[in-house]
Amino acid sequence: MATPKVESSNVHRKLALVIGNQNYTRKPLRNPEKDAKDLAYVLGRIGFDVELSIDCTCETMAKLIDSFADRIEDQDLILFYFAGHGFQYKQQNYLIPVDTADQLGGPTSLKSNAINAQATLDQLKSQTSYVTIFILDCCREPWTEDNNTFRNLGDRNGGLFKMTAPGGSIIQFACAPDKLAADGASQDENGLFTKHLLQHIGKPNQDLEVMLRIVTSGVYKESGGKQQPYRESGLMIDEHLYLNTGECKYVS
Repeated sequence: MATPKVESSNVHRKLALVIGNQNYTRKPLRNPEKDAKDLAYVLGRIGFDVELSIDCTCETMAKLIDSFADRIEDQDLILFYFAGHGFQYKQQNYLIPVDTADQLGGPTSLKSNAINAQATLDQLKSQTSYVTIFILDCCREPWTEDNNTFRNLGDRNGGLFKMTAPGGSIIQFACAPDKLAADGASQDENGLFTKHLLQHIGKPNQDLEVMLRIVTSGVYKESGGKQQPYRESGLMIDEHLYLNTGECKYVS
């Protein structure tokens, strides 16, 4: 049997943008800051050039994404990770900065006060013909129960909308569409999905999609079937994709 071809990290530069929004003006969360910092550390250990940002304002987040996209060259391997609040409106997903939570009063405020997830993915993917990995650990609790003030926002209070993965990209959600993700048990230092992601993403010589299936299985089992991570893949490479080919030392 032929040995599967392995994509070498020497061929493709590896860039990552990792954002953790936790200290919201409305409904602060418990674990996104540590989730983002822990993931950034692991990615750095396996050869990624990582940009890490915590508690981004809307202006900071938009500029950060733009500047990161400008750095991308063709054939780069790209990873984007966001932990924090998100919601859906008219079949689009929005990532929420920490400073604009109280300004999201209707659809006209979305462009200036939230980050469109699909537009962000398309922007990053357009810069490289290789692989873009897009990970969203959002919807850790309903964004709002105030149906009077926020009646125009969110088609549902639970979860994100299914997204389309452009060719050459893979989208990993922490939970299924229209569902909520756990922010971790009170004794946990990480959200449930990211806890399992951290256990596996740095392991050497493990195919990306196999790794994500293992993460999905772990989250599903630990949650007793209440949380099922969801993935959309548009990958078009004919090789196994290993984030850590073994050239980078990693200790979990």
